[in-house]
Amino acid sequence: MSVSTPTCMSKIKFDFNPAPGALLLKASAILDKESALLDAVAAESTPTFENTFARIFYEENFNESDYLQNSTKQLTRIDVYSKLLAVFQDKDKAQQLDMEDQMLMERMIAGYKRVGALLPTNKQEILQTLESRIAEITMDISQRTECNSRHVLLTKEELAGLPEQFFVNLQTKKVGTIFKYVVSASGSDAVSVLQYASAEHTRKSVYMASSPIGPSDMELLQEVADLRRVRAIFLGYSSHAEYIFKDMAVGTPNDMLSFLKNLYCQLSPIAQRELDQLKQLKQAHMESLGQRYNSFYEWDIPFYKRVFLENAKLADLSGFSHYLPLSAVVQNMFAFIHSILGLKFKRAANANAWHEQVELYDVWDEKNNSYVGQLYLDLIARNSKYGGAATFPLKLGFERKDGAREHAAVALVANFHKPAGGESILLSHANLATLFHEMGHVLHILLSRTKWTAFNGVYVNRDFSECPSRLFEQLAWDKLVVKVVAEHHITGESIPDKVLCGLDVAKEQFIGLKYLREVTQAIYDLTVYSKPDTANVCSIYAQIEGNMALRNTGKATVYNWHTVRGMIKGYDAALFVYLWGKAVSADMLYSRIYSKGIFNSEMWNEYRQTILQPGGACVIMDNVTKFLGRNPQNEALLKLVGLY
Repeated sequence: MSVSTPTCMSKIKFDFNPAPGALLLKASAILDKESALLDAVAAESTPTFENTFARIFYEENFNESDYLQNSTKQLTRIDVYSKLLAVFQDKDKAQQLDMEDQMLMERMIAGYKRVGALLPTNKQEILQTLESRIAEITMDISQRTECNSRHVLLTKEELAGLPEQFFVNLQTKKVGTIFKYVVSASGSDAVSVLQYASAEHTRKSVYMASSPIGPSDMELLQEVADLRRVRAIFLGYSSHAEYIFKDMAVGTPNDMLSFLKNLYCQLSPIAQRELDQLKQLKQAHMESLGQRYNSFYEWDIPFYKRVFLENAKLADLSGFSHYLPLSAVVQNMFAFIHSILGLKFKRAANANAWHEQVELYDVWDEKNNSYVGQLYLDLIARNSKYGGAATFPLKLGFERKDGAREHAAVALVANFHKPAGGESILLSHANLATLFHEMGHVLHILLSRTKWTAFNGVYVNRDFSECPSRLFEQLAWDKLVVKVVAEHHITGESIPDKVLCGLDVAKEQFIGLKYLREVTQAIYDLTVYSKPDTANVCSIYAQIEGNMALRNTGKATVYNWHTVRGMIKGYDAALFVYLWGKAVSADMLYSRIYSKGIFNSEMWNEYRQTILQPGGACVIMDNVTKFLGRNPQNEALLKLVGLY
């Protein structure tokens, strides 16, 4: 049964409805303050860590807009750099600082090279032009792809096979004399159509409309790839991937490409056998209907995967939804987190947020009755809202000069569709996994205990940034955990074992195809950005997606969002981190946490102290090694995909 959450008055206050012009005034004040601060640092006659690095970053700590962290203005001030460099090069005094302060210096000194601040002025101007154009293109594509405006108009007959519940929430539109349903080509609507619509042309129409990326976008992404390559060469790197990997802990781009290609070779025959099973099923199905089998396409996969599992009486996760009402799942997830980490989530009486649907929770550590931070939940889909699921830091935690703690605030955003008539929002199992994934990010941000915001939570080495989220996501497949968070949306009864048993089976089915796609997406991303010369993004896409990914879309070219999203969403030359995060997190979960039992709070506390708490203020892979008691290994990931 769900656990009620007490209400309280929130400790952190934000103004989400500023007066017109207030943000511009605030931004102007920030810029003025930053200029004065940098002038003061540049004027120091006897530079020390305290009056240079600490002075700059302590101001950043208090800057809730996070401007200084993302600003390159301070990195273009050579007069400031000379003072910082003098402090950095005084090794005797530097060694007296703690590790986090030393890492802060190293990061900022390295930052000057990464933005080209040490180049001649004319080359700096060229770099600034490149940066502006890259930002302009990626922001434009990102904003357009986040809009949930892709729809397909379909009749009831064309939607044959969909359960009646599917139609409850749909709007209709009159086309001539016929009323058609307005079906979203993204999110849960699209998933349902691809799984249940018996008419192939219906599945195809939704699939074809599902990609937000078109040929004109790929032309822009070609420009972005070229600009990033030129920037890297300007800065002394052989490729954009080499530039990005300077912030990685996994070696070189070639090392990672070798790992990915080796994994692909192992997965390929498994994925091909799975695909052949589905092809045979479609062929038999078409023959039973007296229709000619033509080919097997991408839009056939979800439908025939479901049919295969049902025919074999293996697993049907559709029944999970009755036991996953959103409101109860959230409270039960909080109860689970309380049992393993001792955190209590207290709902604020008034969120005063950016929308009335948003809920606000203050988070407390029960062990020492200390305040941890603030969580905003914005989980319900609505028009003109960010279209995916993501975690957004609103304020990062840090240590004040007096030793007191400034606490973090974070927003977890998702898009779960609300039924008409006030009925409960029922999650799919995929929705549950998404919720757990984002909660992993939330915990990483809230539980970090760093001195500087520059190292808080997700500001770790980029290749580790998805490890805590992927670890928590995997708990959505654990039957004991699901037993805790799930309850019937009407009766409140626990989820039956006969429904739960489908988890293990569903997890193992078609896993080769699933991971093959994830591997090929990472290979595409790294291949584009590892080339020292021009890389044709469309040709490489056709080669990898058409051949290696076993993706057949007929004569039409449909650009898969998940393959190109890294180029837009800040994962350029780094899309592999999701797979790498799965490998490292699976190792930690199966080798350590499961060894003591999933509800063992002592083990989770060790994970909290060793992995989450230090944030980026440590050599994170050293901490992973410390937690594991050995170097990380890939066996846990290989077990997940049936290769070990």
